[in-house]
Amino acid sequence: MSVRLLIVDDDERERIVLRYVLEQIKDVAIVGEASHGLEALLLCQEKKVDLVFLDITMPEMGGLETAHKLRQLKDLPLFAFITVKKDMAVEAYELGALDYIVKPIEQSRIERTIERAKQQIAHQDIIEELVKGKLKERIDLILERYRNYEIYSNKLPVREKGKISLLNQEDIVFCESQGKKVYICTCDGGYLSNYTLNELENRLNSINFFRAHQAFIVNINFIKEIINFGEGSYLLHLENCNKDIILSRSKAKLLRQKLGI
Repeated sequence: MSVRLLIVDDDERERIVLRYVLEQIKDVAIVGEASHGLEALLLCQEKKVDLVFLDITMPEMGGLETAHKLRQLKDLPLFAFITVKKDMAVEAYELGALDYIVKPIEQSRIERTIERAKQQIAHQDIIEELVKGKLKERIDLILERYRNYEIYSNKLPVREKGKISLLNQEDIVFCESQGKKVYICTCDGGYLSNYTLNELENRLNSINFFRAHQAFIVNINFIKEIINFGEGSYLLHLENCNKDIILSRSKAKLLRQKLGI
């Protein structure tokens, strides 16, 4: 992996020395040089920069101020200070500096800094891939739901005793399999339906409803307490009804992910 570098120093002789040192190191690409902070910011906006080597003492905009401005960029590069000053490392690291190198520079010291940059870049790439993967999973799940199932309204029709009741999904507390029927408990009462739990799982809003057990679907908005039941299992204590539902270890893990706990 090649690290794309920007050299920032108001002293041209110092830039020449640093460029020479960097050219002796493998997997390094110098994308530009700047003599002051504003020029460095413009270059970082124009080019893909992985790591900026900054001098601290520069006219108009010093290295610390430049670093502060770099942190406001959309694509934030790593930055390390190279300076004659020995007493400003604390301020530098508080700004998030990757390293603080005191002149005169040595190639081995610069190599260590670049190696650290490579590790951070690789770590960030892994995080970005994980985030993209999670986002893709959620999008794929939504698309799969749209491909395989009808898009239902927020009303759930239930046939019972010669009539059809239209239940608001947000009023459903839980659904329980009872033999060949499924009992649907709502804030206003209970209904026996001809749905299967699998059918209800597909029809109900997956954001609010959770398959807590082979025989239960619960509305997570009505979960009042999650009580440790021993051996890795839990009880869900629901509001608006006198009902406790056993949650297995595997389902507990899924619920924690859904609730972000």
